[in-house]
Amino acid sequence: MTETRFSLALDQDLLSLPEGDVAVLNAAGDMDFGFADTSRLHLTQSFYPDHQSLSSRGFNVSVDATAPVAASLVMCHRSKPATFDLIARALSQTATGGIVAIEGAKTDGAESVLKAVRARFDGVETYSKAHGKLFWFARPETLPDLSDWIANPITVDGGFTTYPGVFSSDGIDKGSALLAQHLPDFKGPVADLGAGWGYLARKILSSEGVTSLDLVEADHHALEAAKLNINDPRAAFHWGDVTYHVGSNYAAVVSNPPFHLGRKPAPELGKMFIRRAADMLMPKGQFWMVANRNLPYEQTLNERFGQVDTIAQTAGFKVICARRPLTISQSTRAKR
Repeated sequence: MTETRFSLALDQDLLSLPEGDVAVLNAAGDMDFGFADTSRLHLTQSFYPDHQSLSSRGFNVSVDATAPVAASLVMCHRSKPATFDLIARALSQTATGGIVAIEGAKTDGAESVLKAVRARFDGVETYSKAHGKLFWFARPETLPDLSDWIANPITVDGGFTTYPGVFSSDGIDKGSALLAQHLPDFKGPVADLGAGWGYLARKILSSEGVTSLDLVEADHHALEAAKLNINDPRAAFHWGDVTYHVGSNYAAVVSNPPFHLGRKPAPELGKMFIRRAADMLMPKGQFWMVANRNLPYEQTLNERFGQVDTIAQTAGFKVICARRPLTISQSTRAKR
């Protein structure tokens, strides 16, 4: 379990937890909640793997529901606009005089968030530890105007709607744009793994031969944006990830897979997407993906597909089409 600065500050009597329920916004799946009884905790998490982890541990967790609480802890999002939205929601649900605490690493912009909080609230106290900060204050009876902290939908090129904090929230990312240029006309059932807010899905659905499209996305807010961007009865929206999605017998799988967890590089994620695509395809199915040019996916692709072709390359990206998916047993025999 990951211990928080909040727990450490409580242990050192730098602050005390009031009686009553406690909200933790953007709670991580491996977070240590020993500072309060499980029955008092109200957790929010919109990222599916963390949400599932918290739920499996027996916690009361929702995507973004609010409940009246005596204290709130906000774990900074990697997106500052998303962090400010979380703080505004924490303030709206915390009782007057209750604690509102915010915690984050320097890489999450905790210093600049602290500066903005101090500009609007008095009595802000701080605790620094492990390249990050915890800061807290008492919720005043009357709140200042926080309308600029509330996250509103964003409209980007092509008329797409996104939300602060989702991947490529400010526009179409270069990798997806390159992949879209090279996608063929598809026929039959298709899956879009890591569908985001639906840019590639709209391109896929331009093929009249597509009979269905499953959009699988781990970020709940991105998937909600995709529902606004895709108005096609062939589309089905699945909040989940490649670990949990159980679809199969697709004629094609399309993906711009993630290769970071938060700010940490995680190329194994892309390899997992490749393996799952091979498991999900029909025997003559195709897997179309885009990746950063320097990511070493070729070995995994060749282990799980009988044919792998690089369709296009730029200075930063590569588009790959893999055909003839191999089962794990076929892959093992091929290595011998």
